[in-house]
Amino acid sequence: MKTLTEKAIQQDIKELQKRLEQIHPNPYKYITKKKFTALLESNPVNASNIKDLGLALMTCLAVLNDGHTYLGLSDDVLGTENFMFKFEYLNNGYYLTQSSECLSNYLGSKLLGINNYNIDELELIVKPFIPQENEISTRYYFSSKIVEPSILEYLGIRKTGNLKLQLEKGRDQIFVNIHPQDYNQKMLTLKGMMKQVPVTLQEKGIYWFTELPQIRAFYIQYNSCVERENLKISQIVNLFEKSQFKNIIIDFRNNKGGDSDVLKPLIGFLRKSEGKYKIVILTSADTYSSAIINVLELSSIKNAISVGEIPHSNPTHYGENQSFVLPNSKLKVFSSSKIFRFKGYKLGDSFKPTYIVDTQIQDLLNGKDTQIEYLSRLL
Repeated sequence: MKTLTEKAIQQDIKELQKRLEQIHPNPYKYITKKKFTALLESNPVNASNIKDLGLALMTCLAVLNDGHTYLGLSDDVLGTENFMFKFEYLNNGYYLTQSSECLSNYLGSKLLGINNYNIDELELIVKPFIPQENEISTRYYFSSKIVEPSILEYLGIRKTGNLKLQLEKGRDQIFVNIHPQDYNQKMLTLKGMMKQVPVTLQEKGIYWFTELPQIRAFYIQYNSCVERENLKISQIVNLFEKSQFKNIIIDFRNNKGGDSDVLKPLIGFLRKSEGKYKIVILTSADTYSSAIINVLELSSIKNAISVGEIPHSNPTHYGENQSFVLPNSKLKVFSSSKIFRFKGYKLGDSFKPTYIVDTQIQDLLNGKDTQIEYLSRLL
């Protein structure tokens, strides 16, 4: 473990604050400069190495309530092992959707507790590591924090060794011990258990399209705001225009951002054809950053509706990252450099779909797409 002198730590803290003030549009939106300075001085007070400093800085940056401002991932801070599971919040709790081989029999199970802490207690304990951008922030980021042994130790949830998970599978409650493993290990998925995965739940790269005759719709799964070299958005627009469909679905459920301009050909076409087509926008908790910009642009067009979950990113938000490296620890820090404003939305206001339809665990277990099932009754 790499150690640091008290002087080196203080230099890094001062550099962090100085650079944030230079880069970030308003680092003191949610906390005064005086309180943030005091936090920077108190949180790392017992730090003597890069790991402790990094964990302390993660909690300091979280109070800025900006998901684009954070400490870069570092093995010196978080190590090279994780608890190899992923729980996602689905309709009424956290469910196991990915795991290593040792937990594969419990995919689809509900998490009730960890090491004798129940879910409500765990959310409160983990909250200092989570930027509170909107009402779903804790539920969204919670699962990414509980896989980190270093964070669990820092918070006192885990001392050393295994974790004891309390799970609910059907009517049974089960206690399972799990140990950390190399984070490069491949995980099994709940979707992989399905006998038949609905086409709309299959991720096939940056973006792709198909026809859904059963709901009379042309479907585009838009997974990243990046242009494909072998299939331009303008080509998809031409194909849609030649089709007989009057319903078009643009699926942003897996999209965490990129360049919002990539979708301009489609948005421009639908604006020119305003009123001719029924536009359906699908969102999930994962929908983020530039994807939110596109969701809002499409939502402003006549005959557009949105269906799905509240995204963890807001319309008015900080973004456009810049990074810098602290001089002694060499930890990399990312900071927003710009604020994106949208009329009618203040910082902290979430985008709420026309129809809020949360993914149901029972649908996943039965090989169904909750939002598409809802659309089949709506269109």
